[in-house]
Amino acid sequence: MDLKDKVPQFKLWEKLVFFFPVQLLFVHLKKNLLLLTFWLLLFALISRSIGLKYGVPYLFLFPEYLGQVNFLSHLIVGLTTGAFIMSFNLSSYVVNGFRFPFLATLSRPFIKYCQNNFIIPLAYSITYIIALAFFQSNFEGLVFSQILINVLGFLLGNLLFIGLTGLYFAATNKNLFSFSKGSNNTVHDQYINPVSDLFSNQKKWERTHGAGKKEWKVTTYISQFGSIKLARNSSHYKKNTLEKVFAQNRINASLFQASVLVALFIMGLYNDNKWLMIPAASSILLFFTMLIMLASAFYSWFKGWTSVVILALLVSLNFLSTKSPLVYKNQAYGLNYNVEKVEYSQANIAAHQKNYQNLYLDVENGLEMLQNWKSKTGEEKPVAVFLNVPGGGLRSAMWTIQSIGKANEISNGELWDNLLLISGSSGGMVGAAYLREYYWRKECRASSITLDSILDDISKDKLNPVAASAVLNDVFFRFKTFEYDGKQYTKDRALAFENKLDLDTRGWLNRRLKDYQHLEHKAEMPMLLLAPTISDDGRKLLISSQPISYLCQNFGEDQLNENIEFSRFFKNQESENLNFITALRMSATFPYVFPSANLPTNPGVEILDAGIRDNYGISNTLKFMYFFKDWLAANTSQILIIQVRDQEKIRDINANKQPSILEGITQPFGTFYTTILDVQDYQMDDQIRMARGWYGGKIEVVEYVLNRSEINPISLSWHLTQREKERIIDAAETDYNQIEFIRTKTLLKH
Repeated sequence: MDLKDKVPQFKLWEKLVFFFPVQLLFVHLKKNLLLLTFWLLLFALISRSIGLKYGVPYLFLFPEYLGQVNFLSHLIVGLTTGAFIMSFNLSSYVVNGFRFPFLATLSRPFIKYCQNNFIIPLAYSITYIIALAFFQSNFEGLVFSQILINVLGFLLGNLLFIGLTGLYFAATNKNLFSFSKGSNNTVHDQYINPVSDLFSNQKKWERTHGAGKKEWKVTTYISQFGSIKLARNSSHYKKNTLEKVFAQNRINASLFQASVLVALFIMGLYNDNKWLMIPAASSILLFFTMLIMLASAFYSWFKGWTSVVILALLVSLNFLSTKSPLVYKNQAYGLNYNVEKVEYSQANIAAHQKNYQNLYLDVENGLEMLQNWKSKTGEEKPVAVFLNVPGGGLRSAMWTIQSIGKANEISNGELWDNLLLISGSSGGMVGAAYLREYYWRKECRASSITLDSILDDISKDKLNPVAASAVLNDVFFRFKTFEYDGKQYTKDRALAFENKLDLDTRGWLNRRLKDYQHLEHKAEMPMLLLAPTISDDGRKLLISSQPISYLCQNFGEDQLNENIEFSRFFKNQESENLNFITALRMSATFPYVFPSANLPTNPGVEILDAGIRDNYGISNTLKFMYFFKDWLAANTSQILIIQVRDQEKIRDINANKQPSILEGITQPFGTFYTTILDVQDYQMDDQIRMARGWYGGKIEVVEYVLNRSEINPISLSWHLTQREKERIIDAAETDYNQIEFIRTKTLLKH
């Protein structure tokens, strides 16, 4: 036997340390941190270490498909997890294969590579199953049999994709013995294909594995059926023969990667089809799959220059994103963007704010509305009720319906009969708008459903279609359009949210802004006032079906008024045709979750969440009271301000802890973010104190509080767990809220 074919002898520690799976883990840690970043993100998501406040981990731990969380939804997540795992294997093989030339001596080298590259994927799969089972048991209340079925769905999907992909590579991959037969040149030419250049640089193995390149030592590896074998020495094989093996494997890898991109393209192009609206977790996994392939392609082509190239590419894309036709802006559905834009300047804003003719007409309209409201109550001096609701996604939407519904029931309907104005932000306004439609239809006998039914409607997941659309549509397919009210708009995740909200609210909210004008004026519905924030200068855009220039009036030459009246400012752009669901979405535009709506102004301005300026809408309520204070003092017995709160106002002050270096750097910004709502509370209470001074009558404030805290949180999200939903429902039964409900009933009796 030739000496070079003798079996080498290794010590036990060498067999363990230089075990191929261990060496692959080491090479990932040393050479492939970019690839590992995706795994770190996934581990952080499923362990609820990031994104918990906004409910992102729920997309993975309780995946939904076609409105159901079941075996099929988990099967799809399993399939896409398998796609991500195989993409990771392929990408790392392209990047690292040359470091382990012994692979070329094995039958089906890529399959062997996958078998030995199991540590990270297996650790993730086990962690995911444990996290999923814990979450579904403790937070969603599923029984063991349901959880088991879901886990089996994930495992089947995962193994099915990996198995089918493995069969493909087992049938197509060659080892060096296949290339040793016949003419080297003939075989080499047969397997070189330009497709491989899409994802990896078609370099010669000699150049890649030439001088200065260290071969990673491997003593043992996992072979077929899990057996452990010693690695062969490949130094005596011709380098050009080894290159043929890796080149052919790269071709098959490229074909697989191209197939994944085609699948992403098809799903993005036809994502309006409900069958292709896969779970958001699957969309995220496919997006990561695409990114991990691109990352390996960049590394394969540019090696040490990868970071520089990616940075240059990002700078270029950032520059091009400002140039037409690559500029993409979300729009407010119903507005006309094809007419001359509104001049957004201090002079034009002041011209609207100082129009005294509009002021006179609007005050007269407001007085008529107040008189209609008074007549509807049937009382000589009714109690005027003002409702202020908070932002906070589904938790605030649910809590608004639950708390106001309970209070109204205890007051025998007097609360809603006396309700004059609704103001607030984000999720609370979504819940209040749906509740308003419910009571109006109930009064008109247009619907016989129960309050529990609309509570169940509003609690349904709305994050899944947003996340899925963000990945499948917003990244690649923003050229897709749809028609509303005879106008064309671009499809994006904002539309996905609006469509889901429309579906979950039985189509009741799918009206134009002007459709509420008569209903509010005749006091068939309480007036509803939305106030999203204009991001460019911090002003509030007041959206109402009623003319409300009195809330935007500026009497001082040297003063600014923060409010802009939407209906008149955009009258030439058909403001009255604004879709009401779009208005609600604009008021709930939490950064990154929804795209900021761009308004037809010159220069352009964008809209953000109303909660940035006034989370409870109290400033709007007090301004309304101020302009009609004389009428209110003469025609009402008192004013009752109801605040629906998603947390207690007076909370314990947390003890300071010694900040880390990173916390010390970020503390100024973190302090601003964490205290912004506290600052608004200080201002709100101060404004109410001053109102009691300038108002001639009596002002009472009651608060309905959702009992949540940092140690017992309810996520700020458009998806809630079953346990979170139950906590919101049960919050109405706390002693504090029961006392406030009884107090509300007593105050309504004068």
